[in-house]
Amino acid sequence: MSKTRPTTDEDRAEIKAATRDSLRKVRANKFALVTRYEESELSKFGSMAEADRFMPADVIADLQLEFPRGVASPLLETLAAIAGLKLVPLDDEPDGDSVEIGDVDRVMKEDGEAKSAALKAIGATDLSIVRTAKKEAIEARDAYGRLVRTLTGQKRRLLARAV
Repeated sequence: MSKTRPTTDEDRAEIKAATRDSLRKVRANKFALVTRYEESELSKFGSMAEADRFMPADVIADLQLEFPRGVASPLLETLAAIAGLKLVPLDDEPDGDSVEIGDVDRVMKEDGEAKSAALKAIGATDLSIVRTAKKEAIEARDAYGRLVRTLTGQKRRLLARAV
């Protein structure tokens, strides 16, 4: 008896790729110290050779907490996108006291990388090029989100002083 799953092969491949990307960003060996799986087991969740093994929900939560508040892991972003959702950070805690050069530098870097990757994706027939462009666009969006939260906090503090 074969089961029809609501997720497609492409969805599951995207989840695997996002798992690998997320583990790379938090360094799987370091993440293994704070979750219930060893590094060798964690790598299986991102491996296409382990087609039916995916990260359990509690480990996804552990993984997400390794990212800065308000910044979604690539895995969480992918799961939301598959569900037709968009993640938006809560604006209750702005980043930093005021905008600094590093904030602007980070936005410019991520923006440039996203634009370059998007240009390469125009007419691309290689899935990895499109995945890279998507990843870079998400990173640029996240950098802009951090900048917006920092500016929001700076604005609130300035308004509070003006009263």
